[in-house]
Amino acid sequence: MRVSKLFALNAILNAVGGLSYPVIPLYLKGIGVGVELTGLILSLLSLGTVISALVWGRLSDSPRRRGRVVVITCLGGFISFLLLSLPWPLELLVPLLFLANLLAFGVIPAVMASASEGEGVREEMGRFWMGASLGYSLATSVSGALLDRFGLQVIFQASAALMLPALWVSRKLVMVPGRVEVQPPDPPRGIPKSFWLFAISAVIFLFTDVAKNLFVPVFYAYGLGTGDAFATATLSVEALLEIPVIFLFSRALAKFNCWSVFGLSFLLAAAFFLLNSAVFDRVSALLAMCTYALVWGSYSVSSSLLVSQIVGKGKRGTGYGVYNAAFPMANVAGPLYLGSVISRFGFREGLIYLSLPELFTGVIVILRQGRGPAVRREGT
Repeated sequence: MRVSKLFALNAILNAVGGLSYPVIPLYLKGIGVGVELTGLILSLLSLGTVISALVWGRLSDSPRRRGRVVVITCLGGFISFLLLSLPWPLELLVPLLFLANLLAFGVIPAVMASASEGEGVREEMGRFWMGASLGYSLATSVSGALLDRFGLQVIFQASAALMLPALWVSRKLVMVPGRVEVQPPDPPRGIPKSFWLFAISAVIFLFTDVAKNLFVPVFYAYGLGTGDAFATATLSVEALLEIPVIFLFSRALAKFNCWSVFGLSFLLAAAFFLLNSAVFDRVSALLAMCTYALVWGSYSVSSSLLVSQIVGKGKRGTGYGVYNAAFPMANVAGPLYLGSVISRFGFREGLIYLSLPELFTGVIVILRQGRGPAVRREGT
């Protein structure tokens, strides 16, 4: 069943990301790389992901090119991770990591564009994001232990191995006979201005995701004294909770307006910041972190469906390319923005201030866009 393939593909790709991305700063610290250089390297890698999403997304506008995009990106990711599994000096390791980011995740816009043009789009996008949460949660739960016991090379060997089933599954998704490869796309049309406003708001939302992954665990570990192990464990627990929440929101979108749910995700993000500003022990910290499942569950499905509502099929690959580029864009700018606020006001007061842009954006989205029709049950 095609829905299960979407679930499997994003579980695989997010397992790759969950294995490799979190251990890179740990590895760099272990070999004596300073904080500033580590930040520069991570920003460079995020820039590679931005370029990847935009370029491969643009090439995926044509359904007939998506099969080639899938082969190039998945095989390119496989080769890149194999090369990374060899011992390299830092001067060569970083360019190879950049190359892997350019290739390995470029398959996502092509697959999302194809999924948005078939039947049962709402259910498929829900399964797609449930797979992401499962894959990332499982991978991050073991990545640190793998690094400590076997080293960075084994991490990249496992990532390379996962790119082969990703290739097989993604080819099945973009080459469905009689639907994508045979039927021509709708006549291309320009991307409307509303899409660019949507993309900007997505970056604003994703600053919350950066804070959840990078800053809130630090607050738990050092501000509350929970320790690193507990702080990172809350991320895995939260990611698992995302799975049933995403399912519930994908069902709810059959009845509720997509823009309203998208706006709701910003209000929930503001609440996440406010709750974390008030945590006082391990139990309250765990509960506050778990509320992010509601934040991500409402955002992930509604935002991916909105791309298919706003952008015509002729530009669907570009639309999902820009949509996926919002993630690394937030990872580039987010640490600077979030770090400056927290540095000036401290964690508790800083989190309160960080809730304000999310609150204002959510209110604006709901007031201006919340009167449209609900997502159609099938197709686009």
